[in-house]
Amino acid sequence: MGSGVGGTGRTVSVEQAPRIVDLHFGRHVHPLYREQAYAVPPGWAYRTTHPAMGDATAPTKRVLQQRWLGTATRHCESLAVRVLSEVGYVHRVRAPYRPDATLIHSCERLIRNAPRPYVVDLEQGSVFVLYQRAALGKPWTRRILESAFLDQRLRFLLPWSDAARRSVLHGLPEGVAERVDAKIRVVSPAIRPLADRPHERQPGPLKVLFVGTAFYEKGAIPAVAALREARRHQDVTLDLVSYVPEEWSRRWADEPGLTLHAPGGADLIQRLYAQSDALLFPSHMDTFGYVVLEALAHGLPVIAPDWLAYRESIRADVSGLLFPAENMLWTQDMACNFRHTIPVPKSYVRRLRYPSEEYVRGIAHALQRLASDGDLHTRLAEGALASVREGHLSIGHRKQVLGEIYAAAADR
Repeated sequence: MGSGVGGTGRTVSVEQAPRIVDLHFGRHVHPLYREQAYAVPPGWAYRTTHPAMGDATAPTKRVLQQRWLGTATRHCESLAVRVLSEVGYVHRVRAPYRPDATLIHSCERLIRNAPRPYVVDLEQGSVFVLYQRAALGKPWTRRILESAFLDQRLRFLLPWSDAARRSVLHGLPEGVAERVDAKIRVVSPAIRPLADRPHERQPGPLKVLFVGTAFYEKGAIPAVAALREARRHQDVTLDLVSYVPEEWSRRWADEPGLTLHAPGGADLIQRLYAQSDALLFPSHMDTFGYVVLEALAHGLPVIAPDWLAYRESIRADVSGLLFPAENMLWTQDMACNFRHTIPVPKSYVRRLRYPSEEYVRGIAHALQRLASDGDLHTRLAEGALASVREGHLSIGHRKQVLGEIYAAAADR
């Protein structure tokens, strides 16, 4: 509430109009931004014209239905990204001028000649060079990034994790890194609770869910190998949602405890979340993993690699279990292990076909712990839901943090 002077000379209370934040997207919208629309800080209002934000049925990314067209398009896009990365391309966009806007919140896009002060959030620092390490090897690319990061109109960088923060600073000269770090505020994505209470495990097998369209990169092979190992000691089942190559569909046709599902939309996923006891997410490629937030919001413990942002979104032995990582696409500094990742190198995919026995045992051990200890499952399920109700992944926490950042960005 604000105050104003009425005609009688007495002070009266008037409603203060919220300040406008333009949410600025590219062509495609990450699914988590639909949740961020609920995290508007008090005194602020979001505005965006992207159809995926106003219509829950609108796709957040392009889907190519025809197989031949999809293949041709992916090849063309891969070639284009490779060429751009070799010339040191930095992805910057323009934003329209809105006279009534106070601030721009750009979603993973650096803005060229921003018409308003802006903040930019990001999953990983190399998003600005299309996730291609080759581009970062060019000295002019570094200079462009340094200039963009130090632009006075860019008030704050908002990485989703401390791991992402390190990826922004990686490779910057010491003096520049200090100045850029002063503009960084780590702000975790948030999600609304999707369950009224933590998931209660029923008598019978531990029902584990795997969701990942990128079959090899998301870790489907070690997931099934760990299922096989865990079932030697405990009753565990696995629902695996992925585009499973025909070769592996044949191999696993009679695999005990395994049920394969082709990705089939939100209804399938919601049904599987409701009937599962835990999410297994052995991804080799993700730098955050939105599916982790979804599982936590359903009150499900998450089993994932002990690596990068997983350590922050999943609290070990509080909301999930972590196992030793293997064959990760990103180093501890969040630098990519390959010059190009579009497409992922074939040599890397071949490596993912043959996970080590030690790696599989690490995942299986986590499955066995959760299957054999009902109290542990109860405690982790409670911790999972608490993290999105009032914890670091909650809408309330994000509102508070963003409110402080927006005020500082607008008033500085």
